[in-house]
Amino acid sequence: MDPNQYPHPRQRKRKRWMVRLPQSAEWLASVGLVFLDATILNWIFHWVFRFWLSDDSQLSVYFHSYYEVRFWLFALFLGFGMLFDIYRIRSFMAASDVFSHTTATLLSTFLAFNILVFLWRPLASLAHTFPRPIILLSTAISVFVIFVVRILIARVLKPQPLLRRAIIIGQESDGKRILQHFHSRGGVRFRLVGIFSSDQIDNLASEVIFNHVHEVIVTDSRVSLDVFWARIFSQRKEEPHQFYVRIAYDPSQASGNIGLNSLEDFPMTTIPALPLSGFQRGIKRAFDFVFALFALILTSPIMLVAAILVRLDSEGPIFYKQRRVGRFGKEFDLIKFRSMKVGAEAQSGPQIATADDPRTTRIGKYLRRFAIDELPQFFLVLTGEMSIVGPRPERPFFVMKHHEFQGRRLSVRPGITGLAAVNARYYLRLIDKVGYDFYYLDRYSIILDIKIVFQTVWVLLFESDKAPKDLPPPE
Repeated sequence: MDPNQYPHPRQRKRKRWMVRLPQSAEWLASVGLVFLDATILNWIFHWVFRFWLSDDSQLSVYFHSYYEVRFWLFALFLGFGMLFDIYRIRSFMAASDVFSHTTATLLSTFLAFNILVFLWRPLASLAHTFPRPIILLSTAISVFVIFVVRILIARVLKPQPLLRRAIIIGQESDGKRILQHFHSRGGVRFRLVGIFSSDQIDNLASEVIFNHVHEVIVTDSRVSLDVFWARIFSQRKEEPHQFYVRIAYDPSQASGNIGLNSLEDFPMTTIPALPLSGFQRGIKRAFDFVFALFALILTSPIMLVAAILVRLDSEGPIFYKQRRVGRFGKEFDLIKFRSMKVGAEAQSGPQIATADDPRTTRIGKYLRRFAIDELPQFFLVLTGEMSIVGPRPERPFFVMKHHEFQGRRLSVRPGITGLAAVNARYYLRLIDKVGYDFYYLDRYSIILDIKIVFQTVWVLLFESDKAPKDLPPPE
């Protein structure tokens, strides 16, 4: 097949009632869904109230209270609907996804509303008289009705297929079979711009960037992508466009040793180039800024005392600056309270810090034990160089030495703390830390960030940073 042609599968006959929705008009469909959901929910709640309280003389009182809180109910529904992606017409491809996302939205709304009623007295004064079965029954009916309405809309409104560029790495026939599978789902058409063998991985990054490729289909699961990710996130020093690497399932490789951490309607592992969506990045940045500002106010007395002790303990500056590699491979100055002797690496060169590092000063041991030396990094969170939670930034020497550190872990801001930090502060090898970082990127959520923050506090206060005796020292 000529890579400059669109590989079209067998075309289905278009039904008379189908309407092709231009991409420029998709936002109108989303707005229409908002108003349609508001109408449906209001109608269902209205009639459930009327049915449940038909013999109650206080029916008008209940209706008045409902009219006062219905805007809160729909605001919650709208927020969770955006979170679970039920207002994008292109998310209506699979009926199971529509049902699960609709259910998650309505159940989250039900739970959040009841929590607000419990915590906020003005809302409780309006809703405390509602029989809980009314809200629960209305929620159950709404799940069914909104699901059916969206399925009917999906049968009538069909978005124009998006045109996407694709590259195949590995077996050409397997790659084309995967592309045809995507075509059969509808909503997308691929232009095959290149076919590479497994030993041409060095050229892949430039092809993806210069041709603005959207999908990289990897049909050989043995292909190592370390060099590819290194060139995407480290050598270019700038943010790439969003694309997806899809690794085909290989039963001979995954039958007993490897599990798929993501599974679509075709057995593949999907790795997004940018692991966080725009919405997630906004939430994470807001969390970082608020938390860092609060932490700086709370720990300012501790930092003042630490600065005085560092000055009195040994000769040298109070703060220690060191070049680290941040997001997209851009270097920045990491700031700490100095915990080591001046010129500690003059003879040995760059070394990995250990729990009982002989280069530390007397006060430095305590600063490092409780991570007080890391507190100035909250200023870097405010400036946007770092995040509260993320992969720990490594020094350029180690990044150049290990290809793994130039990969996907550089797609997000480095963190003050992270999964590797709370699981093993000093006795993990560098390549072991990469595994924790990849786990974090693949399963990111704001809840995971909050969990890691609490784990960090627990580890600092109650757990020792000494390695178990049966573990070898880090390499």
